[in-house]
Amino acid sequence: MIWRRRCLVLVPVLSFLAAALIMSCGGGGSSSTTTTVSNPFAIIGLNVCPGTPVPPPTPTPTPSSTATKTPRPSPTPTPTPTPECSPMATATSVGTAPGSNTLQFQAQGIFNRNNNLNTAKFHDVTNNDSTVWNPAGNTAGSISYTGSNGLFIGVTSGCTFFIVSDGGFTKSVVVGVNTDPATCPAAPVIVAKPPASPRPQ
Repeated sequence: MIWRRRCLVLVPVLSFLAAALIMSCGGGGSSSTTTTVSNPFAIIGLNVCPGTPVPPPTPTPTPSSTATKTPRPSPTPTPTPTPECSPMATATSVGTAPGSNTLQFQAQGIFNRNNNLNTAKFHDVTNNDSTVWNPAGNTAGSISYTGSNGLFIGVTSGCTFFIVSDGGFTKSVVVGVNTDPATCPAAPVIVAKPPASPRPQ
């Protein structure tokens, strides 16, 4: 009977002490700490390749566990260690007749981790919000960008080009609309400043 009376006193006292101890962990009541998670990948270059954009990898289901784990943030994107496309070595051509007047490209970002140039990795950035596709103006030929997937439509016969930019890096690609692109002048080289710091993708 005595031990029950002792428990009635000891259990609330011990519970209060345990709660006070738990709340005091971390260095005091008035200080606050903020943890910033940064993306260690920074874009260091850009490739433009013919073809459709590379689809994102399919997520792999992870087995459920009864133990509680603290999730670790993963960098976005998750670049691959090998190039996903072969950069264009020559200009390309497109027709103007419906059904044969589309031309598709993909943009591939080259990323590195923590400013280490030996760890370059590659990721498709064709449809990123930061990737801009611009057809040239004031050229003999003209193309129109459809607004997604690197897809252009031939409009007017002649030589033209388009510009892709992302993260301060720019590429120009010559297009001959109903014209042999080998006879077209080279696209202008546009020098853009690389980003000053890594940015999330």
